[in-house]
Amino acid sequence: MMPSFLRLPIYAFELSDKSYKYLRLKEERGGIVLDDFGEGEIAAGVIEHGEIKKKDILKALLKELFSKKNIHFTAISLPEEKGFLENIQLTGIKESELRQALELQLEEHVPLPPSEVIFDYILARNEKNHLDVALNAFPRALVEDYLEVFSSAGVSPTFMESELTAATRSIVPQDFASPAMVLDWGKTRISFFIVENRVLRFASTVPIGGEMLDQAIAKNLNVSLEEAQKLKAKKGFLQDKDSLPVFQAIVPVVTAIREEAEKYINFWQTHSENKEAPKKLFLSGGDANLPGLPQYLEQELGLPVVMANPWVNVKFPKYYLPNLEFKDAVRFSISIGMALAAMDKEKTI
Repeated sequence: MMPSFLRLPIYAFELSDKSYKYLRLKEERGGIVLDDFGEGEIAAGVIEHGEIKKKDILKALLKELFSKKNIHFTAISLPEEKGFLENIQLTGIKESELRQALELQLEEHVPLPPSEVIFDYILARNEKNHLDVALNAFPRALVEDYLEVFSSAGVSPTFMESELTAATRSIVPQDFASPAMVLDWGKTRISFFIVENRVLRFASTVPIGGEMLDQAIAKNLNVSLEEAQKLKAKKGFLQDKDSLPVFQAIVPVVTAIREEAEKYINFWQTHSENKEAPKKLFLSGGDANLPGLPQYLEQELGLPVVMANPWVNVKFPKYYLPNLEFKDAVRFSISIGMALAAMDKEKTI
């Protein structure tokens, strides 16, 4: 095995409509440490709903960063809202024939011509009479846009994957095999996804972002957006006398979130092979940190709700604490998940 100090460092890179994040983990004697991380804003309109609209601006931004940080290799997350996730059962074939079989069936599951699709898959379950496969596909044009921007900015992309596949790797403990739901809440959207045996099986993204809470608080309490953000962070979903005006201001948004979660829990329970409802809900993303949110959802949905620990599968050295606070690490769940995979890739390049 190549000594870790000789390996070419791969930085995990996560882009959203409004920001970017990067992170690298590295092995040291006694465990894994956080080598580097950072984040920054992306101007409005550069990326819209996961699609890169202004390549030159993004290239310039990334090129400056890569040069400053001396970054040469990256792993890139792809926006789940542009992907196609399908659960497929295949009979009468061997594991070695899976990719070929999926290529032949691609048109049945993805509403694009096969030539316009790039896909990967995970064997979720190997039963006696069939193979249960999770197919994850993206439009080829979208993938090529991301590759072009990163390559033109001066780095070599080593691999790309769905952002929720990466988040699953960091959030769901390695010994948690039961179905689980993850609610990943960012500024402009929420992704609801269900995993089973730590394999991503279902995902849906809805445009209910943390910014909607800011706007609702500002409008209903007649305060500035800046003040609304402060109230949201301090009061959140608490329902005591002091916090009730804030909660009442966001009730319509809160109700929409609860109804979406209920819909996907019921869908999985009725449509999955084992008809088994999620056993736990993990909260992730920047706006999942709001006070009172876990208690509210636990009461409304009737299942245990916990804040995701994105370090749960990272084996730190004894007494080591990363210089990324837990509340911020939750926002880096996707980057941490990709960084775990990147460590394995580093051993092969």
